[in-house]
Amino acid sequence: MRRFVIAYTLLLCLSIVAKSQEAVVSGGNYHSNSSGSISWSLGELAIHTLKSGENIITQGFQQTRLAVTSVKEISELTVLITAYPNPTSDHVYLKVEDEAENLHFEVYNTTGKLLRRGRIETNPVQIPFNDQSSAVYFIRVLQGNIPVKTFRVVKL
Repeated sequence: MRRFVIAYTLLLCLSIVAKSQEAVVSGGNYHSNSSGSISWSLGELAIHTLKSGENIITQGFQQTRLAVTSVKEISELTVLITAYPNPTSDHVYLKVEDEAENLHFEVYNTTGKLLRRGRIETNPVQIPFNDQSSAVYFIRVLQGNIPVKTFRVVKL
């Protein structure tokens, strides 16, 4: 009888561990090449973040809070720019808080393809996303040829 209880408990624990690695997510994909592979999912809760120099990767299940994130900023420049809403379904606004001249933006997909560019002549400027598919995009703001700020935007 004791062996049965131990075997049943072990089987129950193994089935719980095997089930705990499943996640229901809104999107994801798997890519591989000769130097390695990566799989990702959208909508997972972060459990660990690794950083090496400028490279950051977050592992986890169900990362639930998605927001416009500044990817890279130039600290010497004093231009304050915000981007909203995020996630978005049709457009993103870029708002410049300080006086700045010669500002323009570029929208890229995750493969680095330039999708749209324009000048920031109104405040806020509206960038349409209704013609884009659901994915992650990057908006890079430049002053002349100098990158000022890069935002990560999620299109629903």
